[in-house]
Amino acid sequence: MPNKVDFFKKALKNKVFHYIFSRYATYFIQFINSLFIAVYLGPYYLGIWGFITLVIQYLNQINLGISHSVNALIAIHKNKEWYVKKVIGTSITMLAGLSLIVILFFAANKIFNLDIGSKYNFSTYAPAVAAIGILAYFNTLFSNIFRVYGKVIEIAINQSAFPVLMLITILIFRGENLLWALVGANFIAFLLSFILYLFKTPVNLKPQFIGRLAKTIQLKGWHLFIYNTSFYLIIISTKSFISGYYSVEEFGYFTFAYALANVVLLLLKSFSFLIFPKLLNRMASATSDKVSELLEMVRDIYITTSHLLVHLAILLIPILILFFPQYHEAEKVFKLTALTVVLYSNTFGYSGLLIAKRNEKRLGYLALMALTLNVISVWLLIKVLQVNFAFVILGTMLANFIYIFLLTYMGRKKLQLKTDTITIFKDVYSIRLFIPYFLSLFLIVFQTKNIYFSIPLFLFIFLNRKILPKTKQLLKALIINSKVINI
Repeated sequence: MPNKVDFFKKALKNKVFHYIFSRYATYFIQFINSLFIAVYLGPYYLGIWGFITLVIQYLNQINLGISHSVNALIAIHKNKEWYVKKVIGTSITMLAGLSLIVILFFAANKIFNLDIGSKYNFSTYAPAVAAIGILAYFNTLFSNIFRVYGKVIEIAINQSAFPVLMLITILIFRGENLLWALVGANFIAFLLSFILYLFKTPVNLKPQFIGRLAKTIQLKGWHLFIYNTSFYLIIISTKSFISGYYSVEEFGYFTFAYALANVVLLLLKSFSFLIFPKLLNRMASATSDKVSELLEMVRDIYITTSHLLVHLAILLIPILILFFPQYHEAEKVFKLTALTVVLYSNTFGYSGLLIAKRNEKRLGYLALMALTLNVISVWLLIKVLQVNFAFVILGTMLANFIYIFLLTYMGRKKLQLKTDTITIFKDVYSIRLFIPYFLSLFLIVFQTKNIYFSIPLFLFIFLNRKILPKTKQLLKALIINSKVINI
């Protein structure tokens, strides 16, 4: 008993535990929100909400890489306070210029009737969406600054504000009124987070402009922008094709399925969010042997846990759908989307390694290649094969497989490890992960009974019986000791 008491005392004093706990609570709220929004909006209005969030995602990604560049620069040069202040000040001015371009674009949409998203009546919501996009630029920058300095409470508040406000609107509004309330709640959440960051900032946020430094930020940021934007546009472009070629209701089904699939992996994203700056700092100076050892440990735990969560979710989703019969058509697309989304976890570690080793350019071109392949694959599935909307995501799955393989090749080459095809396959597509993975894919494509999805799950647990206890140990260490992330 004393040991358990000590454990809980240490946990309650640990800022990482506070952050992880807040993420659990927030993701639970997001999960509940996804369900009630689906019910109270219905497939049609959910499709419109999905398009609104799609445009916001586009705005978030078209950020010229400024925030990503600042994150990398100050993570590596954190001890040079004078340099950090100049980097942040210049980046704020650069984001102000980017915000002006966004305002001009939406003004042109109104003046020249560009008719963006007419099927979804998007022009009605455009001004609010523009304001949300601009606030997102600054909040992303501030969030990156705060995590470098270990101020996780403010980050948790920022990430929790919208889900909490969303829950409140769900309790009050219905139908189209709920749609407007969700847009308003999104704006208010971003505005409150922006104000919080200004008051709690760990460094001076005074805007300034140093031409030479702006060039450095943009040159580094440009390659990070190509990488991050191309990487995230892979799934966003798939959403765009579905929103354009299928009905509003079918896009509503996809929105519902993707929201649920994404929630499954959000907790692990919170861990990667905390540890990423530490990885950059460590990998920038460590020897190849040390980096290789570090990567193997982190990737084993992170990727294995991600795949386990997805197999559990695929087995349980039919039970959830029983309570939402109007979304029965979303069950298949959820399973395929979950298998596609989990592949993102396989990139963890190697992408950070290439950034730390200043290979952003090669990383960016690799992601751009994967985006191009995704667009071509998805277009062929829709226009040539004319598949059901649920199978469009297979194009994204293919693009992800190829991207992960090439990324692993680049990472291993940087570490001067073996890069033959068989070795890379063993690294990134290990048997213990992908036998259950492809078995699940087979069961989905051939529409077998749901009970058979218990086979991939039990097979996965058996094949990973040596790795799973390590996950438990790391989680316990994270809860009682915040210095664990200071690897």
